Amino acid sequence: MADILTIVTGALSTNCYVLAPGGLGHGGECAVIDPGAEGPRVAAELRARGLVPRYALCTHGHADHTGGVSEVVCEFGAEFGIGSADEEEAIYPPAWLTGILTDYVDPPAPCLRFSGGETLELGGGVIEVIATPGHTPGSVCYRVGDVVFTGDTLFRGSIGRYDLPGGDGPLEVSSIRRSLLTLKDEMEVMPGHGPPTTIGEERRNNPFLN
Repeated sequence: MADILTIVTGALSTNCYVLAPGGLGHGGECAVIDPGAEGPRVAAELRARGLVPRYALCTHGHADHTGGVSEVVCEFGAEFGIGSADEEEAIYPPAWLTGILTDYVDPPAPCLRFSGGETLELGGGVIEVIATPGHTPGSVCYRVGDVVFTGDTLFRGSIGRYDLPGGDGPLEVSSIRRSLLTLKDEMEVMPGHGPPTTIGEERRNNPFLN
């Protein structure tokens, strides 16, 4: 299993994850998931560990999850991937959100656009893209082995808000039930904000799903 580094970024405390198949201290390629702010800080962490990101992957198009993408792409040549239905949201974010984020830079146009079901190779392993629309139309999760990165779709004891433009509460709950709660109980959930959890914990105790 790859090593995972969590970097909490920006005013909204977004979890940026660095997925390193060869280990965090040994260099090699990696993937950066949701570099939402503080791009220079994220890049410095990568340089310090000798890591070179092959992908910059966002779970959805909200600016607090995309604000550091430009730094990762421009400095390291990473491929930017996002759910296809969120591309416009990522490129044209609302000013109220970008204004509160540290070191926010508009992301470039993505070169990888996902609809769900795609797989990406990384360090001899596979990243599986899971479509989970609801928080946003193009929300996706990324599964790697026994870990799933859920962005703002599923949190510990909660789900992502759906009152912003493009949000759909019933669709979000349906996505979670169909695509996440079908995973095994031991599957570790790494959310876009807050502490990790497991699928089993959320199946049993999440009030939005019971």
